[in-house]
Amino acid sequence: MRYWVDLLTPKQVLFFQPVVGELRLQGHEVLMTSRHYREVEQLASLLGVDLTYVGARGGKDAVDQLRASLERMNALLPVVGKFHPDVSLSVASADCARISFGIRCKHVAVSDSPHSVIAGKLSLPFSHHLLTPWIIPYIAWYHYGLQRREITKYKALDPAAWLKRPPVRATPEVKLDAGKPTILVRLEESYAPYMMGTDESWPDKVLSKLATDYRACNLVALCRYQDQLERVQEKFGDVFLVPDRVVDGAGLIRRSDVFIGMGGTMTTEAALIGVPTISAYQGHGLYTERYLRSIGLLLKTHHVDRLSHLVKKCLTPTYKRHCSRKAKKVLDSMEDPVEKIVNYLVKRENFTLH
Repeated sequence: MRYWVDLLTPKQVLFFQPVVGELRLQGHEVLMTSRHYREVEQLASLLGVDLTYVGARGGKDAVDQLRASLERMNALLPVVGKFHPDVSLSVASADCARISFGIRCKHVAVSDSPHSVIAGKLSLPFSHHLLTPWIIPYIAWYHYGLQRREITKYKALDPAAWLKRPPVRATPEVKLDAGKPTILVRLEESYAPYMMGTDESWPDKVLSKLATDYRACNLVALCRYQDQLERVQEKFGDVFLVPDRVVDGAGLIRRSDVFIGMGGTMTTEAALIGVPTISAYQGHGLYTERYLRSIGLLLKTHHVDRLSHLVKKCLTPTYKRHCSRKAKKVLDSMEDPVEKIVNYLVKRENFTLH
């Protein structure tokens, strides 16, 4: 069979790389596309992932994003049409789902983010099937037009797809002072529609508090976009290490004593690795976050004073040992989501039902 995979974020590169590898091992043809984005391009290059880049996101403004999406679909159509896929796969890529619908190609979505309403509405109604972590209830997907028979669950959180495999990355390491604790911060997805209406000053408040209370530690900030990177370097570069290139995320997490995440994927990744993890995500309702909190692998706060207090707790040896032991048991208990996804994709009968 012929599969078209549209990858839009660093998480998707990590998640779909083993899926594509397995499909190719089984003799299937795969076209992988993406759009120009600094983190995706740098990570794909480091991992040797052969992506065909078409178009860009279009920035933070909604109209600019719309224009960029229309231009990207127009440019993608001949590329995908020439490949002639049987099935497409994405994490709720609106461009992928819409083109697939138009060329009568079955689109399969993989998502752990029902809270991402705009992306969901623009892709899931056009999707043939959805694969999702078991912790997300079926009802969370019903308002996207999906029925229960169109949803398959896997007993894993998404980072298990790469954490259950040997590390394959060889990236320059961030230089840390071995005599100091390390606090790693991942900034928020500031361009995402679901971040509209949130406090734009929140990342600065977090970094400022850490710079004041934990200046004696190694402080590292991982940015997503070029403008975000330049702003953080300008305001906090005298206290924080701010890598200007993509680094080995899992490797850096393992070298850290505390992880503070303002998004979803790396927060989940850190918790499953066993590093004391704090969510500083501004929103509510993340099922992954709720699950990790319920099993004692995640702390959460919306207040910088509370955040500082939690960091102090995370730095205690007792709490660090608890996280390490608990995370190993949890990750070991999860199935391999790659196997579940590939098994669904290669069964032709899954694509002849409707």
